[in-house]
Amino acid sequence: MEPTLISQLRYSDTEQSPHSHYHLSCEMVLVCEGEAEFVIDGRRYPAAAGSIVFISSYEQHEIHIRKMPYRRYFAMVQATEMERLFPASVLPGIFRNRPAGFTHCVSLRAFGDEPERIFARLAQEWESSAPYARQMVKNLLEQLLILVYRACPQNFTALENNTGSRIRDIRQYIEQHFAEDLKIAQIARKFYINHSYLTHVFRQQVGYSPKQYILLNRLSYAQELLETTQLQVSQIAYRCGFGDVNNFIRAFRAFSGLSPNQFRQQRGQGAVPPSLKSGKAAQVNQARKEDVSI
Repeated sequence: MEPTLISQLRYSDTEQSPHSHYHLSCEMVLVCEGEAEFVIDGRRYPAAAGSIVFISSYEQHEIHIRKMPYRRYFAMVQATEMERLFPASVLPGIFRNRPAGFTHCVSLRAFGDEPERIFARLAQEWESSAPYARQMVKNLLEQLLILVYRACPQNFTALENNTGSRIRDIRQYIEQHFAEDLKIAQIARKFYINHSYLTHVFRQQVGYSPKQYILLNRLSYAQELLETTQLQVSQIAYRCGFGDVNNFIRAFRAFSGLSPNQFRQQRGQGAVPPSLKSGKAAQVNQARKEDVSI
């Protein structure tokens, strides 16, 4: 089956309750009318009409509607496929890279109704079976991201020479192998890059050290397994790459504010985890400053 660039794309004007969630695809939301507050890893963004919000696959977030009517488009983007289609471009990086000064919410009001028109055409082509519909989806998504780049170029990391593409390859390697016994020194040797330099440029481009990024992938996958399977906590720990279940429980609690069993119970009841209400922001900020044991 041919890889999908966008797995889900919708227009909505319905009211929804505040919620907290995560997902394994990257999310892009364009606010067309009204206003909402996005809380992403503890950072709060008021998003009025003309705002576009980018959320990576490992970032927990809440959305609160502040002003109705609240009209928006949202799309679930497969970042790996985006990078495959645009191998020499910095544009795909906005979905997963978090360089210094990054903001999840960007105002596109300077472009008038052009972003909404592009999104409307994107939705039309995404649902279409017409010839070259996939190519049109790719082209329209590129047009939209070019507007985002023009509005907020600091959200896009550009590294010299081939370093950017090599870090992209390393990040993808981590995403594919995070459940294995990964060692940063081994990854550095595999990609013919100095260990210390790898840590420095990886953090510069992605926003996390390689060790932190491995942990984020493991914990995000653990959340999915806790919510969608009946596997025991010990089974989930080993599936996610933790050699010790107690180490997994400690890391999961530090990440989400809940034990794995508490997370599973609250998700089953539709409750909002307390992590985004209290200490999650501090935990994420601290994780950016120091390596977390994995």
